Amino acid sequence: MEKESQIAPNLLAEKVRNCSNPYILFQLEKILERDSALKDMAKITEAFPMLLEDTAPRDMRILKNQCPPKSTHLAKYENFMTPIMYGLGLLMLVLAAALINLLAHEGENISVAIFQSKVAWIYLAGWGIFMLEFFVMNFLRKKSPQKVDKGVFLGRIQSLLFPPVRMGARHLYDPDFQWIPFLGWSYRNEGMLRHLKEKFSIPMIVIALLIIPVLVIEWKFYEEVEAYLNTDLSFVLDLAQAFIWLAFAFEFILMVSLSREKIDYVQKNWIDLLIILLPFIAFVRTMRIIKVARLSQLARGYKLRGLLMKARQGLFFAGFFYRILTLKNYQMKSLKKKLEKNLKERETIEEEIMELYRIISKDQKG
Repeated sequence: MEKESQIAPNLLAEKVRNCSNPYILFQLEKILERDSALKDMAKITEAFPMLLEDTAPRDMRILKNQCPPKSTHLAKYENFMTPIMYGLGLLMLVLAAALINLLAHEGENISVAIFQSKVAWIYLAGWGIFMLEFFVMNFLRKKSPQKVDKGVFLGRIQSLLFPPVRMGARHLYDPDFQWIPFLGWSYRNEGMLRHLKEKFSIPMIVIALLIIPVLVIEWKFYEEVEAYLNTDLSFVLDLAQAFIWLAFAFEFILMVSLSREKIDYVQKNWIDLLIILLPFIAFVRTMRIIKVARLSQLARGYKLRGLLMKARQGLFFAGFFYRILTLKNYQMKSLKKKLEKNLKERETIEEEIMELYRIISKDQKG
């Protein structure tokens, strides 16, 4: 054991002497400068070996068209029904987009009311299909000799409240797999999440920018366009907003389901969540007192503002895109700032660890 403990430092010293990487040498120099501040870390790591455990590396692989388990009747049923339920979930999302956004409709057009009623009945029929599919799945689950993942099963129950969430369902036996259109059963990791983000980025920017003509027409040229089209323009604008909402909701459901750090993803993409949730404010139209206050118009205004904020983000992205490509040092400086910030955060965390250890040591002695 003593020989092994001597070999490791000697090997490390030899590698440092032979190292020609200036970045690594610079980082080592920084560590040596903080050597006095980190003396207590030796005692801390002896008391808490977990600090020496290496974290798992980032998994950037893109694994698609994988083969999930097929050993039981439930597994075969899962593999067969998942693409079908995904399509039904997407249809339910389209219906939900129409229903939720048309609740903000201001007109008294009887044809619009009939359309809303038909959409609502179709949605209820679709919800019944999801209920039936869940009961069949649950029946096979009870008969299956192999246990399903509890988290995935609870997710299936939650999807009954809002069936489009079923699109983000993971495999019952292996929650690391998720079915994605054109990719099949895919492995849920950071690589797949980044891959889909890149695929969605440009289309979502274009869709976000569609709110601009909607805003211009609604706030500036409403009467002129309505007279030209000779139709209920508010209904058309509501459908346009429903399409934009549909795109954001679809992307959000897919990305959140793929992400292993869901809370972190929601925090970073809170504006998407805001865009999705704001149309639900239109439900207050069912209350007579709200109708007097006409808060439904405010709800629509906030919804449009949320979409406009997303569109503005797209414009910022487009505006800076050329600079990022043409100015080679721009991206490097940005990454360097992030690295410096992370290093400062690491130093702060190390200091907090040492302070916590001192408190624990005092308590143990006392």
